[in-house]
Amino acid sequence: MDEFDLIEHAFRQRASFVHKLTRLPNGDDASIHAVPEGQEMVMSTDISMTGKHWPEDFPLNDAACRAVNAAVSDLAAMGATPAWMWLGVMAISSDDADQMGQGVAMALESISMELAGGDIVRSPVNALSVTVAGLLPQGSGMRRNVARIGQDIWLCGDAGLAAHGLRQWQQGKHEGNHVPYFRDVRPLLNEGTRLRELGVTCCIDVSDGLFADAGHVADASGVALHISLEKVRGFPSLLTEMDEQEAIRLALSGGEDYSLLFTADVGQRESMQTFARRIGECRKGNGIHITLNGRKVNVVSKGYDHFS
Repeated sequence: MDEFDLIEHAFRQRASFVHKLTRLPNGDDASIHAVPEGQEMVMSTDISMTGKHWPEDFPLNDAACRAVNAAVSDLAAMGATPAWMWLGVMAISSDDADQMGQGVAMALESISMELAGGDIVRSPVNALSVTVAGLLPQGSGMRRNVARIGQDIWLCGDAGLAAHGLRQWQQGKHEGNHVPYFRDVRPLLNEGTRLRELGVTCCIDVSDGLFADAGHVADASGVALHISLEKVRGFPSLLTEMDEQEAIRLALSGGEDYSLLFTADVGQRESMQTFARRIGECRKGNGIHITLNGRKVNVVSKGYDHFS
């Protein structure tokens, strides 16, 4: 197959959903989309590649599916409803492209998102550049620079389990108990929308590690985030399989969690505790302060660096 046949076979035919706001769909020089009055478009770009974001022996359909879902997680952190995706495909072979197309289709079907365009090129490495767009009511998008002193810190999801699942895969334990946490990324879209509707204004997607992403909130908001690690969902599970120091490292710096870290006023505790864990509080100062059962935790590994 030539380039255009491959695009048609591996991607377009498998992703037939067209969003109701699309005015000119995939297939022209560019797509055209309407944005309703009173709403805003939210966009984000994410790159995933073999050897950096998934192991060399990881199934390409699963890798592509998780790449799309990982990108969509950024929309969840803003409280947006996904609508469109543009895809840049770098593939070693047409067979590899076909497998990635299967994974992309799986992700799009579960999210009801349109493949609005993209491009493909032969490459020495398999990789995907995923650009996603969603919609939300004007002025309501959650962000990382509005945490306030006195607010609670909450985590919706786990920390460290995906990193442990990746390590199990790398050790040849492909049926390991935590492998699904790495393989099956689920963007918390419903939770993100719920947070926005509850009036939450500060939220971030946890992808590079809890410590690093909490640090982005602290730096942008000018507050200190004090987190009690024993309250983080998933941490007790890690302690059953490894020593305390390794569990701390994975929970704080492992990355690939795609949980939502957010802050909320104390008066909102009752509405939050049904679907999230309160793990700390915002105080005067700066930086991230971690304790475990009252003991200060010194963090050595700050988080995942994609350029290292």
